[in-house]
Amino acid sequence: MRRSILLLAIALTLLLATPASGLAQAEPRPTALLIEAPAAVPVGERFAVVARLSGPSGEIYGAVENEVLQLLIDGIHFRRERTNFAGAAQFVLTQPLPVGPHTLTVVYQGSSSLAPAAASAIVTIAPAVLEIETVPALPGIAVRALGRTFTTGTNGTVQIPFDQPGSYQIEVSRTIITPEQTARFSRWNDDWFSPLRTVIIPKHRHLQAGYDVETAISYRFIDLDGQPVDPRRIERVVLKNSIGEVRELVPDSAQMTVGPIKASRAIPTVAGLTASSVQWSIEAVYVRGTNVVNRKQQRFYPIDERDWTITLLLYTATFSVRDIFFGLPVGQTVRLTYPDGSSELVPLQDGRGVARSLPRGEYRVQATGIYGWSPTAPLALSRNQDVDLTVLSGLDLLLILILVSASATALVLAGRPQLRHLRRWIAENRRLPAPQAETEGRARRLALIALLALTLSGTIFLTQGLARSQRPRPSTASTVVQRVSPTAAPATVPRVSTPEPESTPEPLDIRIAPEFAAFWEANGALAVFGVAVDAPRWAVGEDGMRVYLQDFTFARLEYRPNLVGTPYAIQLARLGTEEAELLGLLESEPFRRRSADTPPSADCTYFTQTGHWLCGSFRAFWRRNGLELGDPGISARESLALLGYPISEAFVDEAGRTVQYFERAKLVAYPEFRGTANEVIRDPVMRRTP
Repeated sequence: MRRSILLLAIALTLLLATPASGLAQAEPRPTALLIEAPAAVPVGERFAVVARLSGPSGEIYGAVENEVLQLLIDGIHFRRERTNFAGAAQFVLTQPLPVGPHTLTVVYQGSSSLAPAAASAIVTIAPAVLEIETVPALPGIAVRALGRTFTTGTNGTVQIPFDQPGSYQIEVSRTIITPEQTARFSRWNDDWFSPLRTVIIPKHRHLQAGYDVETAISYRFIDLDGQPVDPRRIERVVLKNSIGEVRELVPDSAQMTVGPIKASRAIPTVAGLTASSVQWSIEAVYVRGTNVVNRKQQRFYPIDERDWTITLLLYTATFSVRDIFFGLPVGQTVRLTYPDGSSELVPLQDGRGVARSLPRGEYRVQATGIYGWSPTAPLALSRNQDVDLTVLSGLDLLLILILVSASATALVLAGRPQLRHLRRWIAENRRLPAPQAETEGRARRLALIALLALTLSGTIFLTQGLARSQRPRPSTASTVVQRVSPTAAPATVPRVSTPEPESTPEPLDIRIAPEFAAFWEANGALAVFGVAVDAPRWAVGEDGMRVYLQDFTFARLEYRPNLVGTPYAIQLARLGTEEAELLGLLESEPFRRRSADTPPSADCTYFTQTGHWLCGSFRAFWRRNGLELGDPGISARESLALLGYPISEAFVDEAGRTVQYFERAKLVAYPEFRGTANEVIRDPVMRRTP
């Protein structure tokens, strides 16, 4: 039985393996083709077409491998490819096709077991587009290509279609001038520096054309009180930008504009060209031969600010002219001689006159229009001052003449023996007793004592008056004190109790050491460092090296002989840290390190070196102030050299001020002065007594 079943199975196997030629011919299986091709392709770009051979429902037969598929483009044979194990064949088209729609047909001729099949798809060959972008975005830039002129739109870009691949010449405008600015071609982003260049299509798809932008600016001058200054008084203005260009201006009252000056330039970066704003600083403004600004203290960006307001260090002198003995107002004018030797007359009314908008410097003043004698007095003007001038008026001279005449007469009458007969004759005629010798001696002594007293008194009055006239004294009455209503402290700024500062002593006449004079002047002078408050001396620095130092109102300068020849030969001491230590603030809440993950606000920078945040107006002040180390603009190291790292968060001190400590300074913010130069200022710091 088992043998019979085995023979039957063998026979059945042989029957199934018998070729069709031996039996009835089997029908080929139906097939289908699926074409995968992009809908649109830029001209000149290679692309691939994938054809899949399968059953009508997508099933894969075992016989679909190594079958031949034929590709026809617009009915013309292009190429044959064989299918892989999954029935797929890939056709790569490297030959450029003309712009327009094209019909791709894939044909399968069939086999003994698979039926023929065909399929078609439409592929559109689109023009290749070259996009030109101007940096910065400039509308109206002409781009010449293909014999036509294209123009950039409001976003500074333009797209140029090309129907054929290949090499083409394009050219952009060299210069475009508008009422607001002038743009001059600078470079391409691929280091091509001519506006006329070659592009390869379709290789080049996006190019950036960089332009340097120049703009005209207008400017005006004001004094420290915010009052306008007549531009006719300005002799010249010196400007310098962050790339080293220097411009000199001679103001014209009829047209207070200058231009074009460089406002931005295109610079290469990893991400392509970018427009970098050019910063301009006021180096000098000369009035009667004197510079009335601090170098680099006032900075402007023409690309953002085209109306400049330049604040000049001009001061007011109030003159009071009185006579020596009676203190009466005298005189008609005061002759004011400027540091450059020129002079002007200041009119007086009731002995008082005011001269405004005076540059700092050494002046000489003299009262005129009086009947008497007026000495010339020196005047060192560095702030608003009241100046008292005393003169010898005609009334004073008359008094002196009367005193001298009376004294001389008394001497003559008291000390002339030959007049004794005259006195006796007068006594006899008036029936008076004749003067005795003792009486005459007493009279002479009394006359001599009276003469000496009058002479001494006159000498004292005269000496004091002349001394006052030779030393015009500054008066604190002219100092403006602005009272601001207290405001509530911000919720995020803690309040810290600090000791009440002692009263500020009167400034002393201390000269700046020669080692620091040039550095002091070049880096902002009074506005940055203040006046010298102590004589220079040798000491041991924090690093154990001997340094030559001098204290100023806002800083302590340290001269290090071992660093001569480097930018760090003169450094600022860490007075901010020293004051915080003296006041016992280093362990308080604002001085504790903060996390870098929780910024107080969006406009903050975190310093990992000290673990503190720098935000808002304090950060803006830190970024725009620094020592002059030769870097373009104000670099981070220049700001560090002047102020150092922040060592605290912003907090409200006992006086209600918002302050923040840095290694080398303490800053105070005044929100009520927002938008002015006094929004953030440096505060005088405490220091150890040497």
